[in-house]
Amino acid sequence: MKHLLILLLVASAVLFPLQSNKAAANTDDLTGHSLEGEMREAVKRGILGGYGPGRYGPNDKVTRAQFATFLSRALELPPGEASFNDVPVTHPLATGIGRASAAGIVGGYPGNVFKPSEYISREQMAVMIDRALAYKGVNRTPIILTFTDTERIHPSFRNAVANNVYLGIIGGMPNGNQTFRFGPKDDATRAHGAAFIIRMLKAAESGAGRTDLYHVGTIDASGQIRLQPQPYMSFRDANQSGAEVIIQGEDVLKMNSGAVVATPSTGQSTTRIFASNKQTQLTYVMAGAELRYLNADENWIEVRYADGTGFVSQKDAKLIPTALEQGRSYYQPVNGVLRHYVYNPLTNSYGMYPFGDAPSFMKESERYYSLNGRDFYSASGQKVGEGYQYFTYLPLRTKSNYTAEELNSYIRSVTSTINGKVVANESPLRNLGHVFKRAEEEYGINALYLFAKAIHESSYGLSEIANQRKNLFGYQAYDRDPLGNAKPFASFEESIMFVAQAMNERYLTPEGVNYRGAVLGNKSHGMNVNYASDPLWGQKIASHMYRADTFLGKKDYGYYTIARTTEALNVRYQPNTQLAAQYRYPNANYYVALLEESKQNDGTWYKVFSDDKNQEFGYVHGNYVERVPLMKP
Repeated sequence: MKHLLILLLVASAVLFPLQSNKAAANTDDLTGHSLEGEMREAVKRGILGGYGPGRYGPNDKVTRAQFATFLSRALELPPGEASFNDVPVTHPLATGIGRASAAGIVGGYPGNVFKPSEYISREQMAVMIDRALAYKGVNRTPIILTFTDTERIHPSFRNAVANNVYLGIIGGMPNGNQTFRFGPKDDATRAHGAAFIIRMLKAAESGAGRTDLYHVGTIDASGQIRLQPQPYMSFRDANQSGAEVIIQGEDVLKMNSGAVVATPSTGQSTTRIFASNKQTQLTYVMAGAELRYLNADENWIEVRYADGTGFVSQKDAKLIPTALEQGRSYYQPVNGVLRHYVYNPLTNSYGMYPFGDAPSFMKESERYYSLNGRDFYSASGQKVGEGYQYFTYLPLRTKSNYTAEELNSYIRSVTSTINGKVVANESPLRNLGHVFKRAEEEYGINALYLFAKAIHESSYGLSEIANQRKNLFGYQAYDRDPLGNAKPFASFEESIMFVAQAMNERYLTPEGVNYRGAVLGNKSHGMNVNYASDPLWGQKIASHMYRADTFLGKKDYGYYTIARTTEALNVRYQPNTQLAAQYRYPNANYYVALLEESKQNDGTWYKVFSDDKNQEFGYVHGNYVERVPLMKP
C-alpha cells in the first residue's frame, strides 16, 4: 500500500500542474536555474507540472516512464497501447508510454520489458528525441562529435546525439578549458528533459538546424566551396581539421588566402584596425575597403594594410578566398600615366584616378598590385620595383611654387560637369587661389596641398556640403551623417583658413593629437592614418596635386629632395646636439624635405622644414635619413 501511494504521488507530479506559471518567480525553485527558460516554457505548454506551490524539481531525476509521457504530451501523440510485460494497463503512466511506443519513439529491453521506473540517461534521452524528430519529419544532419567523453557514448547512440547537436538541442557541458563533455551515462534531470523537448519542438517548427556550427571544406578548380557533410561544434575543433576554409552560417571565418573587406557592423560607420592587444586602435577604414588576409581565429582577423599589420573584428569584416575574388584593385600604365583602378568588393565595381607618371620599371597596359602605392608586384606576386609618388610623401610644411592666379587658372581649365554645373565656369575655387596662398604663408602649409584637398573633398567646390555649409573640406562631415555633421562657415574663405589652422594644430605638428607625420601618406603613416576612413584619401589628394602640377608645367614635382628617417631621430635647432631637440620622430619612416647640406665634425647635417608649428626650419643628421626613389618615367 505504501509503495502504491508513492507511485501515485510521482504520477501526479507528471500529470497534473499544481501551480500556475504566473506564480511569483522569487517563490519557486526555477528562478536562477541555468535552464529556467526551458523549464517555464515546458510548464506553460502543459508538458510537465510541479509538486506543489513553488516546487518543480528541476534537478530531480527523470524515469523512462516520465520522459515517455513528457514526449507524448509535447507531440500530442495519438492513442496507442504498450505491450511491455512490465507496463500493465493499471500503471499510472501506461497511456503516455503506449502512445510513445506506438509512434516508434520509445523501445524496450530484451524480454519485452520497458523498465519504466529506471532513471533515463542523457544518451537514452537523446535517442528518444531523435526518434521524435524523425516522427515529425525533421531532416537531421549528424555533426562531428568533439565532446571530451564522446567515446563513452554507446556506439549505436552516437548518431542520434550528433543529430541533436546539429539541431541545437544538445550543446554539452563546459569543462572550463574551452572543451565540452556530454555526460552520456549521467541520469537526466527534469530540467534536461524540458530543455531537450522545448528545443526539439522549436527545431521541428523551424525545420532548420543550428547556424552557429562550423563547417569545413575546400575550394575546387571552378571556384566552388565544397563542404564536408558533418560540421563541428566549435571553431577550435574545426580549425584542428586543417581544412582550407572554415564557415559558420554564411560567413567564411578562416581561409588560406584572399581579401578581407571592411563591413562595419550595425551602428558603426567604419571598421577599426587594432594592434595585437586588440585594444589599441591603429587606424580605421570605410566600408568596402580592401585589406589582405594573413590569419584568423573565431573572433579576430589578422590583416595587412598599407605598410602595417593589425587585427579587425570578425563582425566588422568579410572574408573572400582568393579563388572567389571577383576583382582586385590594381595599377596600370596607360600612355605614360599610372592609373589606379580601385575595386569595391561590396558593389563589385571599379573607380579610377590617375596616380602619377608611370615609373620606368613598368610595362604599358600591364597590371601591377600594391598595398602601399610604393612597392609594386606582378600578378604572380613577384616584386617589380619601388617608386614613391612625390606628392604622397611631400612634407606639407613645404611651399608651392605656384601663384594664386596659376591655381585659379587650373580650375578654369576643368571642363567637367558636377551636379549640373561646369567646373570652369561655376566652381568657387576658380577665384580663391589667393586664400590658399595666404594660408600657406600664415600657417606654413603647402598651398597646392590645401588646394587639392579642397578639390577632392568638395568636388571642385560643387558638392552639397560646399553649397549648403560653405565647407570646402567636408570638415566634421563624419561618415554616419556627412551633411548633418559638417561644420557650417560664413564664407569659403573662412572655411579655408579655419581648416588650415586645424591641420596646423592637430595633424601637422608633433604635439598635435592626430599627428602621424606631416605628409599625406597612407593608413600606416601620415595624415591618412587619423584623418579619413578612405584608405586612399592621401593618394587621391596627391593625384589632384599631380594633375594640377602637370597642367601648370610641373614646377612643383621633384622640386624638393625627399628623404625618410631610418630610425628614431631628433630634429635640432642647429646642425649640432648642443641644444635640446625641437621634437623627435619616434621611429623610422618619417619624411623630411632636404634643403641644405652642412658638413660638421660629426658628419653631414641637413636643413629641413620643421613639422613644429612654431619653427620654420630644423636640422637632422645625415646618418639617419636616406633619399627615397621617386616614380620616374
